[in-house]
Amino acid sequence: MIKLIMKIIGLIWLCAFLLFGCSDTIPEFSGEKAFDYLEAQCDFGPKNPGSEGHMQCKDYFIDFLNSHGAKVSTQEFPVEIREETFQCTNIIASYYPEKPRRIFIGAHWDTRPWADRDADITKHNTPIIGANDAASGIAVLMELATILQTYEPPVYGIDLLFFDAEDAGSYGANETWCLGSEYFAENYTGKEPEYVVVIDMIGDADLDILIESFSQHSAPELVKKVWDIAKKNDIRTFSLKMTGYIYDDHYAFLEAGYEAIDIIDMEYPYWHTIEDTPDKCSAESLQDVGTVLTHLIYE
Repeated sequence: MIKLIMKIIGLIWLCAFLLFGCSDTIPEFSGEKAFDYLEAQCDFGPKNPGSEGHMQCKDYFIDFLNSHGAKVSTQEFPVEIREETFQCTNIIASYYPEKPRRIFIGAHWDTRPWADRDADITKHNTPIIGANDAASGIAVLMELATILQTYEPPVYGIDLLFFDAEDAGSYGANETWCLGSEYFAENYTGKEPEYVVVIDMIGDADLDILIESFSQHSAPELVKKVWDIAKKNDIRTFSLKMTGYIYDDHYAFLEAGYEAIDIIDMEYPYWHTIEDTPDKCSAESLQDVGTVLTHLIYE
């Protein structure tokens, strides 16, 4: 009888550890640190291909990722923008590359060469700083990098993808957008991911992330997994409402046959204007998205 009681007590302790102890292994994401990374990117100015900010920020990312424990590689490719050719760069930061099971988390780092949705038509040829589009997504990746350097995920290796040449397209012509992710998907030869998560425009101080329709149509189980994490953690900026079909960096992965989703808030009044500056963004929004992704990685 005593042995039976001891076994029961042991099982109770084991269950308690599994239920409560595991939550302690999930690192805390810092929205404040991510916001610092957002501002640091904006300090370089516009980052459209061919600009000084574009060249300087590329080196900044590579140095940052190398100093934060990543195995860093790049893809160089030419892009033609308005009959002028520019050299662009995708940056891949691999964490725990020995792990066979992998997750890709990506965002684009270039900014729009023209503020062509600005209310002031005299600004339509002015490059934008792009605090939300796209420094916000990259800021989350950078904070994830600091976490991954210290904490090894229990199952997956993680590849953080910094896509270039996303934001110089023509409205209504999908093939002119997301050129970096398209190049990556067509030329990547490493270990294939089990799924891909793209984040874009997630720094809006008035964040409202709806379920993107390509994602729901092609990867409903992954959508449910991510939105369930948000619900479990009482993160209310993830809405169960649907948005339309958005052609973004996840689309190339869907075309290549991968399970991929886009976490995006398109309802941003400063999109492609010179007003897309850090004061329109918040650490709390970055915290919400970063927390969901951290749980996705470490659960």
